[in-house]
Amino acid sequence: MTRRRPIRNLGSGPGWRRRRAEAPLTAHAKVRESAAFVLERTLDSRAPASTFLDGALERCDPRDHGLLRELVLGTLRWLRFIDHVLVSASGRPLSRIQRALLAPLRIAVYQLFFLDRVPAHAAVNEAVEQAAGRTHAGGASFVNGVLRRIARSPRRDAWPVEEGDPAVRLGILHSHPDLLVERWLRTYGEKRTIAILTANNRPKPLHLLAFRERGGRAPLAEQLIDDDVGVEPSVLAPHCLTVRWGNPLFSEAYRRGAFYVQDEASQLAAIVPPPAPRERVLDVAAAPGGKTFALLADQPDAYCVATDLSLERLHTMRRNSARLALAPLLCAADGAALPFRDGFDRVVVDLPCSGTGTLRKHPELKWRISAAEIDRLAEQAGSLVRGAADCVRPGGLLVVVTCSIEPEENEDVVSAFLESRSDFDLRDLSADLRRPAADHVEASGLWRLLPAEGHDGFTVQTLQRAAG
Repeated sequence: MTRRRPIRNLGSGPGWRRRRAEAPLTAHAKVRESAAFVLERTLDSRAPASTFLDGALERCDPRDHGLLRELVLGTLRWLRFIDHVLVSASGRPLSRIQRALLAPLRIAVYQLFFLDRVPAHAAVNEAVEQAAGRTHAGGASFVNGVLRRIARSPRRDAWPVEEGDPAVRLGILHSHPDLLVERWLRTYGEKRTIAILTANNRPKPLHLLAFRERGGRAPLAEQLIDDDVGVEPSVLAPHCLTVRWGNPLFSEAYRRGAFYVQDEASQLAAIVPPPAPRERVLDVAAAPGGKTFALLADQPDAYCVATDLSLERLHTMRRNSARLALAPLLCAADGAALPFRDGFDRVVVDLPCSGTGTLRKHPELKWRISAAEIDRLAEQAGSLVRGAADCVRPGGLLVVVTCSIEPEENEDVVSAFLESRSDFDLRDLSADLRRPAADHVEASGLWRLLPAEGHDGFTVQTLQRAAG
C-alpha cells in the first residue's frame, strides 16, 4: 500500500508526479475529476451544462450521480462569489491563477462553503491531489495554501464585499452578473430582486405532472411510495407533485408512463387560462412536449396539434408521448410560417428567450446573457407571435409564454404586435383564474410567476381575437 504523504512533503521532481499519477483514484476523486471536466467545458463553450454533464453521468457510478450534479450545478450557481473568495484568499486576480487550477479550486471552495458531506480537510487534500495531477508541485502547494486559508472561515460573512455600488455588491454576494441585478432592481425593486437572487441559488426540486384522467395526484403518490419515492402535493399547480426523496425515474410508475417530469411553474403556465373541454389547441414550438402534456393532463379531451421546427426535438416529443400514452398530432413547421389558418380555439406559442426564469436549473445561462442577446431574442420572438396569430379563430385565444422575466422579451414583444394587429386585444384574466394562480396576475392579460423557493419563473400573456 502506498503511504499517503502530507502536502508539506511534496517533492518537485518528475519522479514524484509519476508516482502520484500511478496511484488509483478514489471514487470521490473520480467524481471531482468529472465535475472539473464538465465545469471547464461548460464555461469554455456556449453549450448547456447538460451537454457535458449527461455524458459524465453515464460514466459515473449511479450512487455518485447526486454528488456530481451538485458539484457542477452548485459551483456554476455560486461562481462569482467563489471567485471573489479565491481572489481575496490568494491575493491574486483570477487572470494570474493558473488556468488548470481554477476548476479544482472552484469546486473545493463550493464544497467548503455549501456542502458538509465531505470534511473540510478531505476537500482540501483531494483538491491538492487533483492539482498535482494537472500542474507542477508549486501549483499544488498554491492550492493547498489558498484552500487552507479559506477552510479556516468557510462562511459567507467572513469574506465581505467592499463595494459601494449596490448592484455590484448584490451581484457578488448572490453570485449573479451585474447586468441582471441592475435590470431586476429597476423592474422589481430591491426586495423582490433579492428574493429572485436567493431562489436562483437554491437547488431545484423535482416536480412531476400527474394526469387527471388517470386519477390525478393521489393514486400516483401511492404508486411512488411503493417504489420508495416520497412526494407531496405542490401548492400552485393542480396536477403537480413535489419529490421529497427517492428517484422517480427508476420507478415502475415512470416505466408505465404515469407522470411527466416538469417544473411546477411550467405546468401552471401551460393552463393560464384554464382550457375548456374539447378545445382545439395549437402548440407552437412545442417540443419536447411540456405545454401539450400539461394541457392534456388538465383537459384530456382537448385536440392538440404540436409543431416544432426541430425534427430532433419532435422525435423526443414523440418518444415522450408514446411513454405517456398520449397522441397529440405532431407537425414539423416553422412557427413564423405555419401551414394553418384561423382554425384553433387556443394557440400557445413558446417564445425563444434568455431563460432568466430558469437560472436555478440552468445556472450557466446567467454567465452568458447580454443585452444584445436579449434584444436579438425579442426580435425573433416577434416573428413567432405574428406567425401564430393567423391560426387563432375569431374569438379564440393567443397565449404567449416565456421562461423569461424580462419585459423586453414579454410585454414589449406583445405591445409591438398589438400595434400592428387591431383584431387582437389583451384578455382580462381576473375571471379566469382562482387563487393561488390569480395572485400572479400583474395587469390585464399579463400573468407572471417570479422564481421562488419551489419553482422557476414564467411569464404568460393572453390575447383574444375579435369575434367578427
